[in-house]
Amino acid sequence: MAVTKRTRATSVSGKDMAWIKDKLTEMDVDLKLLKQTVIGNKEYGQKGLVEQVNEHRKYIENDKNLKAKFVGASFVVGTIWTLLLKFWDKIFG
Repeated sequence: MAVTKRTRATSVSGKDMAWIKDKLTEMDVDLKLLKQTVIGNKEYGQKGLVEQVNEHRKYIENDKNLKAKFVGASFVVGTIWTLLLKFWDKIFG
């Protein structure tokens, strides 16, 4: 026995349709602002979060390399200074 399903048309008032349209417009504006925040807006020169994170990542990596160079240079200078002090008397004495 086949059962047929009846669908009943529902009507939406004009006031409700206007409310739905307003809400969808608000949501559209919010989504555009979120997209602009995350991705940025090249036209206005605004950087997005993704670009800022990538810049910070590069800065941190460069900072790590600079600190490693300072540590290496300090080690070399300390070693040469120690050898110089140790053999000072033998060289000029």
